[in-house]
Amino acid sequence: MLHINGMGYAHPEVLLDNKFIEDLNVGTDNQWIMDKIGIEKRLVSLPLDYIKESFNRDPRQAREHALTSPTELAVRAADMALQRAGITRAQIGMVVCNCCTPYATAPAEAQRIAGSMGMDALAYDVFTACPAVVLLADFVKKFKEHRLPDYILCVSTATLTHCVNFSDRTDVAIWGDGAAAWVLSPRHAGKLDVKYTYYRSDPTRCQAVAIDTYGFFHQDGRAIRDFSVRQTVRLIRAIESDFSIDWSRDVFIGHQANATMLQQITNNRDIPEASHWHNVTYRGNQAGAGAPASLAERWDDIRSGQKIVVALVGAGLSWGSMVLEAV
Repeated sequence: MLHINGMGYAHPEVLLDNKFIEDLNVGTDNQWIMDKIGIEKRLVSLPLDYIKESFNRDPRQAREHALTSPTELAVRAADMALQRAGITRAQIGMVVCNCCTPYATAPAEAQRIAGSMGMDALAYDVFTACPAVVLLADFVKKFKEHRLPDYILCVSTATLTHCVNFSDRTDVAIWGDGAAAWVLSPRHAGKLDVKYTYYRSDPTRCQAVAIDTYGFFHQDGRAIRDFSVRQTVRLIRAIESDFSIDWSRDVFIGHQANATMLQQITNNRDIPEASHWHNVTYRGNQAGAGAPASLAERWDDIRSGQKIVVALVGAGLSWGSMVLEAV
């Protein structure tokens, strides 16, 4: 069985709120954003002056102006996860990373992270987008235990604002930047046991959500939202029956795409607000970092015996779920 020994998160310090978006005069306002998306503010790695002056019309320029990179965010999140796990950088034997906005395709983002942290460890990328925490756990779980090191560092990091067209009235309101990290072990017990993982994809719909290498994020928004709600509900239903979930005690974490979509899902499954852990309202959509960051931010609130249901959807199209149980 895999165990999660520690989790961490990191976000930039620049606050982009709805008033700033209103002042961009791109055809949206706070009321529309809250009604449609439910995001109040985001933490971003781009200076507000750069956004205001350029609208990021040439996304190739974004990294030159950015105040932090996906690698730097990943290192901060990883150090928090290691500290919570009570281990050092030198004890990590494998680094597995998901990053949908890498600054280069080679070396792998996992190798840049490990190199920045001075780790002598096997490091490579296993790539999806928003369901990253599920994919990475499912991937590691498929290894024979004797082939795994004592501790594996998993990371999901992204700076999606570098790929946003800030003159698009919808996209401008969605994205924030962030990273999350978690330490897995096949041998050493931690705060959470990984009881179940499930990951699937449908490549025939891979163009429904895309980030162009030298361009912008784009998606079929309405179709993706409908798919996301229906698929997440299906994932939760299957887990509810198989794992005797009690929403008065247990916790749901979904894809941090937007708050109104999550509200549809929790209303459908009668999940009370206290059992719904999320951060999208004040962090924005952080791609694959959103769900694990939501859990990492509540690390000290986890109670023994609690089950944590993670059900996610994303680009690919891909979807997956995971059940964690607190020791």
